[in-house]
Amino acid sequence: MTRSATRIGGRIGAWKGQIAPIAAISLFGLSMTMSYPLFALLLERAGASGATIGLNTMAAAVSMVLTAPMMPRLLRAVGIGRLMIGSALVMAAIFAAVPLHEGIGWWMALRFAYGFAGTALFFASEFWIVGAAPEASRGRIIAIYGISLSTSFMTGPLLLTVTGLEGWPPFLVAAAIPLAGLVPIVWGLASAPPMEDEELPRLADTLRYFVTDPAMVWAVVLFATVEYGTLALLSVWGVRSDLPEAEAVLLLSAFPLGAILMQLPLGWAADRFDRRRLLLLIAAVMIAAPVAITGLERALGPLVPVTMVWGGLASGLYLVALTGLGARYSGQRLAQANAAVVLAYGVGALVSPLALGAAMDAADPDGLLLGSSGFAAAFLALVLARMARARKTP
Repeated sequence: MTRSATRIGGRIGAWKGQIAPIAAISLFGLSMTMSYPLFALLLERAGASGATIGLNTMAAAVSMVLTAPMMPRLLRAVGIGRLMIGSALVMAAIFAAVPLHEGIGWWMALRFAYGFAGTALFFASEFWIVGAAPEASRGRIIAIYGISLSTSFMTGPLLLTVTGLEGWPPFLVAAAIPLAGLVPIVWGLASAPPMEDEELPRLADTLRYFVTDPAMVWAVVLFATVEYGTLALLSVWGVRSDLPEAEAVLLLSAFPLGAILMQLPLGWAADRFDRRRLLLLIAAVMIAAPVAITGLERALGPLVPVTMVWGGLASGLYLVALTGLGARYSGQRLAQANAAVVLAYGVGALVSPLALGAAMDAADPDGLLLGSSGFAAAFLALVLARMARARKTP
């Protein structure tokens, strides 16, 4: 009886260690993705250019790039629970403060602080998820994480159709959601993986993963470039393509919906097949999909299926990268690799809104799509070069 109870308790603890961070980060993601179309459409109403909209979005990415290398040290200093709980409280306070003042300067300052809180939450959650996942099923567990996060990314913009864009309601709802995310954190915190007692990591250690694991880390850069730019600007592309605002928001939801449908097949593939070849296939589709959208009729019927394929394959980049790094590293090295992932996402998020916003202004509105395709082509060339080098190395 005692042994049986111990086994059952161990299984419950293992499940808590996987469910709790996935539930928490999905709630945080729901709040985050409300903000992207909300800010973008309010600025579009005010007559802002695509580059200005991208500049506002870029403030959070600047914070992400600056703070990601310090995350392993911060995790060691305060612990995973305090880091996540404190960041969630900061995020809620920031959303509540947005309507207190208008102006791009105020919004950019808040988005910079919001970027720090979001960076800490994603870093800690992914360290928890990847560190707690068994080796044989890591890809599928990360796929479940991707499904949950993509569901929140899809639902966030849809919440705006309920709250509307006017006044306090959208910001108060976005502030309440991170507070709800505290519940699964407290519930599962005892099952979080510990940091190993190793030498304190240096800030520069995070950067080396861009060289030692380039296919995995630069896959995250491409994912962030496409996802961040799409979340920030696809609704604007829809409006400029003569879609009503409501349909433009619905089109934005098709991007994460594709990720929801494709995560488990991609997770299964990441557990079984060569991950570089999988990245190669994903990159090829990501070149073709946005180019195909430019030739479609500007209506939800033809646009939604191709946008779903595009979003589904884009999410596969992140899934394959986390699976590959989780298979290679553990403990503090895994924390550093996760910090590199967050930094890589920040690099893509930093480049994306301004570059793709400027591309949209230069080739209105299809520059968003053509620019995304160009970034995917550059990544495809990197993976091909790495595979060629691997074949030459004994």
